[in-house]
Amino acid sequence: MGIWRSLAGFALALSLLGISVPANSQGVQPRPQQGKTPDPALRGQWLRQGQTFACRVETKKGAAPPDPDLLSFACQRMGALGVGISEASLKAALGEPHRKLPPANNATNYVYFLGKADQSPYLASTVKANRVIALQVSGPAPAPGYSFNHINLGDSTEKLVAQFGGPFHVGPSGLEKTELWTYHPWPFSFEVQADRVTSIRISDPTV
Repeated sequence: MGIWRSLAGFALALSLLGISVPANSQGVQPRPQQGKTPDPALRGQWLRQGQTFACRVETKKGAAPPDPDLLSFACQRMGALGVGISEASLKAALGEPHRKLPPANNATNYVYFLGKADQSPYLASTVKANRVIALQVSGPAPAPGYSFNHINLGDSTEKLVAQFGGPFHVGPSGLEKTELWTYHPWPFSFEVQADRVTSIRISDPTV
């Protein structure tokens, strides 16, 4: 996975208040309309359903239904951050990046060290058109506040499988003695070394 491996395509099953709204690879992917941004208060959880996943979102009784164009982002959150937030929101939360990598494919890559300078754990964020399109946290030990769907760095593969089920594909990550667990076409993946999670990556479900 490295920092910038992307997952192309996405098939989504949405669940709102227990009501599933399925979509498959032939269905229309949700695409936020221009000017819309995900609701930071809207949170969801990925649930495995056979060979698919559903994003279950809970809303308060009597609340207006969430915008369906943005609902898929509710599960793409890493602690207080989320895919789809603005670059300004990212910097408001974390400040200026500790490193800024050269732009590629019209995207800018920011790196934040979450502990000591130049050491893991670190958070990598890909920003395009002033919007976060991917987040990745990496390191051998937990990064408090940066879990994804109840999985944090350092968690066992047993816990990972209990939460997400077995991966759809296991391959080399490009790092020594490290596997890349993917659930393509769903937009999340994990790096695993010695039966421990060492990296978590989530990306924009509409890209």
